[in-house]
Amino acid sequence: MYTCGYEETASGVIIKYWKNGIAIDLNNGALYAGTGLMSVFGSDVYVAGYEYNGTVNVAKYWKNGTSVNLTNGTKFASARGIFVVQH
Repeated sequence: MYTCGYEETASGVIIKYWKNGIAIDLNNGALYAGTGLMSVFGSDVYVAGYEYNGTVNVAKYWKNGTSVNLTNGTKFASARGIFVVQH
C-alpha cells in the first residue's frame, strides 16, 4: 500500500510517501512543500506537488525521491496529480 502526505517536525514540514507503513522523505523540511497525488509504475514511485523557493511555489514531481521542476519559479504553481503511461 502506498500513500503520500506530510509530517510537521521541529525543523519544518517534511513531505513523504509511505510504502507499506515505511516512510520515505522527499524533502528536508527547510522549504515549505506539499504533495498532490502519486502514481506507482513498476518499481518507480512518482509524487506530484510543489516546493517553495523563497519567493513562490515551484510545481514539481519526485521520481523515487529525486525532484524534477516543472516550472521555472517565476510564478506560483503546483502539480496536483500525476499519471504514468508506458509507450
